[in-house]
Amino acid sequence: MLVMFKSVGEMFANNPFLDNIYFINFLKQSKFKSLSEVLKLRKNKYDFSINIYPSNRSEYNIVNFVAGGKKRISHHYNHTKFSRAEFLNNILIDEVANQHNVLQNTEIAKKIVNFSDEEIEGMEIYLSDKDIADAELWIKDVNPEKRMLIGFHPGSALLKNHIHKRWAKEKFAKLGELLMKEYKAKILLFGNEFELNEEINSWMDNRGFIASTKNYMDSMARMRNCKLFVSNDTAFLHSAAAFKIPTVAIFGYTNHRELFPWKTKHIIVRKNLDCSPCFFNSPRPATCIWLGKDEFKCMNLLTVEDVAIACRMLLK
Repeated sequence: MLVMFKSVGEMFANNPFLDNIYFINFLKQSKFKSLSEVLKLRKNKYDFSINIYPSNRSEYNIVNFVAGGKKRISHHYNHTKFSRAEFLNNILIDEVANQHNVLQNTEIAKKIVNFSDEEIEGMEIYLSDKDIADAELWIKDVNPEKRMLIGFHPGSALLKNHIHKRWAKEKFAKLGELLMKEYKAKILLFGNEFELNEEINSWMDNRGFIASTKNYMDSMARMRNCKLFVSNDTAFLHSAAAFKIPTVAIFGYTNHRELFPWKTKHIIVRKNLDCSPCFFNSPRPATCIWLGKDEFKCMNLLTVEDVAIACRMLLK
């Protein structure tokens, strides 16, 4: 596996189905250095190389080509153009609109091995014994009363203008106060947006707990103790699904039909607007057709009570 984020490498470090993980810091080093590091992978003489879905950028197709696989598999995207260099791959799979990302990726696997859709199960994250033991000690320390633990991820990536995926931080704080009052729950705040989490926690009178550290697997091991997870459309949302945690998924302009929490109990909270979803798998940053107070109203119109109702339903 080739990764461009250190945290992704950490997440897959204990996966028994991977032989090697290569980390190339594409975002923070020169293109020349990145290219030279990809060229070194050619010595492995791959039979197949795969661009996982979604990866609709020319850079991904160039990397797939340079890595030197005999058969290079990727998707032909509905929203693409010649400059994306899909032609550098020699096996292309048509993107299917409104199909879940898991199924888009299993279509890749079907080009290599035979299996039926009935065999597709939930996602998995493999933790080390140390990850689990350290998390249990931390949980005992912050929750000696053994109260219900509810996880929040109020952040999101910043690439491609995805800060607008975020439900309002003051609404997360109000939701936390409500759940602490109604269920005597303890709120765990996840994500590397530490200042954001500290601000939300301050609005909750510092009764929540910052659950993430700079080690991504601390987050994963602590998360698995939650009875409910509330998140924007982020990697944390899908990590919660991998641990089969009941999940409230807050969606704005991204496509909930392609990105709902896979094979876990969940409720999607979104506004059914004619303009939403409007974000497609392309390099273009997220934009909104509305201006002023209506900009990104798909997210801004969601109320605390909208999300609270979903939480109550899953906690029943």
